Amino acid sequence: MPGFAEILRGLSPEQEAACQAPENVLLTACPGSGKTRTLTRRLAYQAAQEPASKKWNVAITFTNRAADEIASRLDDMGIDLSSIWTGTIHQFCMQFIIRPYAMYSRRLSKGYFIIDEYTQREYGRNIAKDLGMQLSSFDDPFQYRAVVTAYEALLAANKEIDFEMILRFSAELSSRCPFICSNIAAVINSVLVDEFQDTNELQYSILAKIYKADKSINLMFVGDVNQAIYGSLGGVAKSKAELDALYETTFKEMSLTGCYRSTDRVVNLYRNFEVCETSVCSVAEFKDAAGTINYCRSVSKDNLTGEIAAIIRSELVSGTPAEEICVLAPQWQILFSLSRNLRSQLPEVLFDAPDISPIKYDPLNPLYLLARLLFMPSGENVSIRKRIATEFISIIRDDLKIMLPDKIQNYDILSAVNHCRTLDADGIVCLKAVIKRVFSLLRIDVNKEKALPCLTERFFDKIDFRVKQYSLPTDYDSISRYFRDKQGVVISTIHGVKGEEYTTVIAVCLLNGYLPHWDFIIKPEKKPFRKTETSKLLYVLCSRAKQNLYLFSETERKTNKGSEYTPTDELSLIAHNLSLSGT
Repeated sequence: MPGFAEILRGLSPEQEAACQAPENVLLTACPGSGKTRTLTRRLAYQAAQEPASKKWNVAITFTNRAADEIASRLDDMGIDLSSIWTGTIHQFCMQFIIRPYAMYSRRLSKGYFIIDEYTQREYGRNIAKDLGMQLSSFDDPFQYRAVVTAYEALLAANKEIDFEMILRFSAELSSRCPFICSNIAAVINSVLVDEFQDTNELQYSILAKIYKADKSINLMFVGDVNQAIYGSLGGVAKSKAELDALYETTFKEMSLTGCYRSTDRVVNLYRNFEVCETSVCSVAEFKDAAGTINYCRSVSKDNLTGEIAAIIRSELVSGTPAEEICVLAPQWQILFSLSRNLRSQLPEVLFDAPDISPIKYDPLNPLYLLARLLFMPSGENVSIRKRIATEFISIIRDDLKIMLPDKIQNYDILSAVNHCRTLDADGIVCLKAVIKRVFSLLRIDVNKEKALPCLTERFFDKIDFRVKQYSLPTDYDSISRYFRDKQGVVISTIHGVKGEEYTTVIAVCLLNGYLPHWDFIIKPEKKPFRKTETSKLLYVLCSRAKQNLYLFSETERKTNKGSEYTPTDELSLIAHNLSLSGT
C-alpha cells in the first residue's frame, strides 16, 4: 500500500486539503478541477489510515463507468482494493441491504429477479391492452393507477422487481428493521457520494439512516450544482443546511475552483450559464490560448453535415486526435442520422458513435454479465472482470436463491467463459455455450429452476428482436466491438458526455424545443424552470471543451406542424452579449 506522501503527490493545495479533511465534507468541484483524481486519492487516503481495518470505504457513483474508472485508477496506484467498494446506489443497496436482508421482506424472501426496462414496458403495454385502454405509442401506461396496480401484482406473482423497486425495498427494510442500518454502519469506515446533485430524496434518506446508526462514519458529498442536469429523474442538489439537517451533523464546505481543462475564453463563456455563482478560473497550462469559439445560426439543416465534416477535417489536419473531437446534440434521435451521414462523408475517419448492440445493456441480468465477460477483451481490466464474475455469482445465489457449490470462485467463472471464446465464429453460439458451461460448472439444472427458463428465453428473444429489427451482425468479432473501448470522433448527447473533456466540441440542434425541451416551453408546471434547466445544460455542454467550441442553431428544421425551430433563446442572448459570430 502506498504511503500518505505518495498518495498525495502531485495534488494541488485545494485537492490535497479535500483528501486530508477529517470532517464530513461537502465538496463543490468545478468542471475540470480534478474531481475524479481527488476522490480517488481520498479513498486511498482513507484506506491507508487504517490498512488493517476490515471496514469498507465506499464510493457511490452515478454510473457503472465512473465506478470502474475509480477502481481502475486505484488499482494502477497499487492500492489494496479489499477495503474499497465502488458502485452505483442501486448496486450498494443490492449488496448491503437487499441480498443480506431479503429474508426480512415477505415479498423478497423466496427469491426475486430484477426485470429490465424492455420487460417493464412490455408488461405495461400488455396490461393496458387487457384493461381495454387505447394508448398511442407515446402514452405512458404507468400514468394510470389501474395499470400500476396490476403491474405490481404481476411482478409479485412472478417474484420479480424492477430497477426502482431496489430503492423502495431498501428504504422499507432499513426503516422497518433498524438493526439493518446498525449492522451496515458497523462495517463502513467512510462513504463518498459522487455527483451528489443527481441524488434523489430516497437515496439521501437511505444513506442518512445508515450514517445516523454510527456517526463515526466519515462522509463526503462531491458535485456541482451547476451540472445538476438529471432533475427529471428526481435528482436534488441539497444545500449544506439541508444536508446538516438530514444527517444531523455538520458538513464542512470546500471547493475545487482551479480548472485544468479549459482556456480562459471557454471558462468565461460557460460562467455565463452558472445558476450558482462560483469562483472557477482556468489554471490550465494553455489557459491563454485563443482557441476558437464560434456560434453559427445561418447553416441549413441540409448543409449541417458538410459544415461539421469540414471542421473535423480541419481539426485532424491541425493535429487534434480524433478522440479529442466530440459532436453533441441535445437528444439522441438527431444523432443517428447525423452519425450515418458523417461516416458517409468521412469514410476514412473512425467514429465512436451511437450504435445498437444485439445485446442490450442490463448489468443486473446475470446472462448479460456472462455476455460482457465473453465479449470484452480477456487480458485487460482484470480487476473489473473479477468484479463482474463476483456479481454474477451473487445474483444467482442471493437474488435467485439457487444453491451453488461452496468453493465456487470468480476465477472459476472467468475460466469457463474463456474456454468458449473460440468455439464458433458466431457470437450468439459462443454465448449459449458459455451459459451452458457456467451452469454446468455451478451444477444448475436450468429446467429445475423456475426463474431460469423464462429468464433465458426472454434474454435471447430480445437479442433476436434487435438483430432482426436493426439488421445487426452476430459474428463474434462484430459483437465484441460493442464491448471494447471505442476509438474515434465521439458522437453523443449532452447528458452522455457529462464528466468527459475534449479539445474540440461541436454542438448542433441548439434550438428551442430541443434545448430546452418543449416541456419547459409549453407545460405550465415546468415553464418557471426553463431558464435554470437550459442554463445547466449549456453549462455542461460548453465546459466539455478545452480550447475550441463550435455551436450550431441550424435553420430549416421544422416542427410537426411545419413551423421552423428557432435558436435557443438563452444561447442567443449570451452570444450577442459576448459578440460571438452569428454567421
